[in-house]
Amino acid sequence: MIFYGRRSSRIKDGRISNVTCPSCEENTSMNYSIFGKYAHIYWIPTFPMGRENIIECNNCKQTFKVKELSEQIKSKFNLEKQDAKTPIWNFAGLAIIACLIFSVMYFIKQDKIDAENYIESPQFGDVYTIKGSESGSISTMKVVEVSKDSVYVVYNNYEIEGYSISELDEAENYETEDLYGFSNEELKAMFAKKEISDVKRK
Repeated sequence: MIFYGRRSSRIKDGRISNVTCPSCEENTSMNYSIFGKYAHIYWIPTFPMGRENIIECNNCKQTFKVKELSEQIKSKFNLEKQDAKTPIWNFAGLAIIACLIFSVMYFIKQDKIDAENYIESPQFGDVYTIKGSESGSISTMKVVEVSKDSVYVVYNNYEIEGYSISELDEAENYETEDLYGFSNEELKAMFAKKEISDVKRK
């Protein structure tokens, strides 16, 4: 279950002096509070969602929204709120999401670089992700022998739909005596054509 919603935090409190209350019509002062509203996921602030302003007459204790006040009070309040800044931590969730996206992109790029290096210098035990017999399916082939110019593999007996080979790459799935040989250049060409989409090395 994902917990999400809206919360608010107090940004600034203050007082406006020498104003006329629209309720009791007395010349008095008013206290104000500025709250910053934000969305949260698992109680981690994700992004700001505006502000809420509460103003209270110190004489009659009536509370007002800014739009309910006279132009005189609005003008004074607008001067007061100029330095009420949204806290940086209200953006914490966005920063976390950005870091996660950057990390995923980095690992995807690094995985591609690793695969390019592995295809250039095959080793015993390398596992190649290949296209399956059906559209959208994948399978694997494992390197069992490497010579100067050739690579010998055994094919996985199974294939799955998707992108992850974790369910496929089991020793018992390669139990066969049939070996298939490829030259280094053939493997590079298959990788360039995406017939081999990934290379894993343990």
